[in-house]
Amino acid sequence: MKTVSFSDFIGSDENAKNGDCAVVMQNVLAHIKYLGEPCTLNLPKNGEIHIYKDFCPVREYHTSNTDSVRFPQKTFGILPEDIENLTIEGNGCRFVFHGDMSALGVVRCKNITLRNFSWDFESPTTSQVTVKEVGKGYAVFEAAKGCDFQIRHGRVQWICGTSPYTGKPYYTQYNAHKSYCVVGFDPETKIQRRYHITQSPFARAMLCKKTGANEIRVRYFGDVPKPWQKIGMTAQMCASRQRPTAGAFFWESEEITVDGVTPHYLHGFGWLTQMCKDVAFKNCRFVPNEDGRLCTSYADLIHVSGAGGKIEIENCQFSHAHDDPINIHGTFTRVENRADANTLRLRYVHNQQSGFPQFHVGDEVIFYARDTLAPLGGTEEIFTVVKAGKPGEDGNDMKTMTVAFDKPLPSEICDKVGAEPKYVAENVTYTPEVTVRGCTFDSIPTRGILCTTRKKVLIENNRFDHMAMACIFISNDSNEWYESGPVRDMTIRSNEFFIRETGQTEWKDAPAVYVHPVVKGSKLPETPVHKNITVENNTVHLFHDRAFVLESVENLTVQNNKIIRESGETGCVCAITACKNINCDIQE
Repeated sequence: MKTVSFSDFIGSDENAKNGDCAVVMQNVLAHIKYLGEPCTLNLPKNGEIHIYKDFCPVREYHTSNTDSVRFPQKTFGILPEDIENLTIEGNGCRFVFHGDMSALGVVRCKNITLRNFSWDFESPTTSQVTVKEVGKGYAVFEAAKGCDFQIRHGRVQWICGTSPYTGKPYYTQYNAHKSYCVVGFDPETKIQRRYHITQSPFARAMLCKKTGANEIRVRYFGDVPKPWQKIGMTAQMCASRQRPTAGAFFWESEEITVDGVTPHYLHGFGWLTQMCKDVAFKNCRFVPNEDGRLCTSYADLIHVSGAGGKIEIENCQFSHAHDDPINIHGTFTRVENRADANTLRLRYVHNQQSGFPQFHVGDEVIFYARDTLAPLGGTEEIFTVVKAGKPGEDGNDMKTMTVAFDKPLPSEICDKVGAEPKYVAENVTYTPEVTVRGCTFDSIPTRGILCTTRKKVLIENNRFDHMAMACIFISNDSNEWYESGPVRDMTIRSNEFFIRETGQTEWKDAPAVYVHPVVKGSKLPETPVHKNITVENNTVHLFHDRAFVLESVENLTVQNNKIIRESGETGCVCAITACKNINCDIQE
């Protein structure tokens, strides 16, 4: 295997002499691609590499669970494309990114290993303040390191990095950003949870003043918003109404291993794996940096949408994201109409799904009814793709695509439920086998693991604490997010759960394990959606709520789980609804 040294390329670039290695990184990867042989790229041992947005590669990629159509152009700090057999050996190196960008992209690659490096942003696109003083009608906040700001017309303008080339900010936001919520962290309880935007530190703000290098004094119309009446509370604010990009991105690639990588911050969304096969995350740490900034991601951490082969996540640490640390799913597309006997026009429904191809020639597809999630015709009949249209082609917009199959589709494929199309399509070729083992989840305002796939799933030896919603959530959703996947073989075993009171009311059930299909209409289907789920040998510390809420499962086993009531509460430990063939044994 050939070895390439990153340091050998620095002297040839003028920007690198001033500390910007954006072009150097592109030159190194172009050289490796030109060589066309297995390579190891060695980064400087315990070094620091700065990458500024100005000269980074820009691509138009449409990505799942983002506002891709509104923001089609993505900027990448590190971007291997069309490369095989590459190891990036970090040697403890640290990347520092400047500007709003995706830190990493791996596109159309095979056999890639990313190992032993970390990254952070000099000035993140999430702003953070901590309550230092509270008085009648006012509060004083301290901005975290790197969260630069100025006061304009009585409002706080956050400045997320300034270009050394133009002198202009890369990214700005005002007050609580363009957000639907603010994430608060209580260092006393270690609970991180969401607060509505009407409860932000700048809600009802009359006037903001800069009273020190990092201090902001806010005068209010009325009282200080309740969450920020406590000294030490931390508020994290990002433009969550806009998801312009994935924080890191794997696309149409195979055999990727991420080992010993520590992302301190992900801009825009999370680490998205889309239309890939055989991806492993091992010994990775999604944790805050040491400067006091808490937010590790705008939204999710590891997000897998439409993957095949095996997804393995082992011995990783997840904390302080603004959404789910792990979310693995497919994407339902809705049947809009039929062009001919074999051809359908399919639609992405959710506003954060559009633009990206969903099907390839040879892919296998199964259709489900939205109101019951029962398969078309009562059996999971497979239809094979013979012509794979893409959004934006053949007269379609960025939400729709025309796909032809190997045989005629039955007439009921165009049925309605209410005024809407009844059936959705799932690409079952891109459904992975999943293992999540030996991981820790802490201080998360949402769920810990979401996983819906028909392939074998094993979730074992993980620890969940200070979660604001269900620790493990299994859905299959044909009406809201359209995140697909009936479970057919899932084992949840030997995990430890701490179910604490969070004060959050937006999530009705926040147990250790929550199985809840989402269908068109509010009634659970008579026929179970999921099959063959085993929950065994787990330990649940109950400070609040229930241990298990399980709905719509056939062949459900709950056994040898230890329930420890840490409070005086008594009540239902396990709620089971609309299930068949149940073996349930609860130990207290």
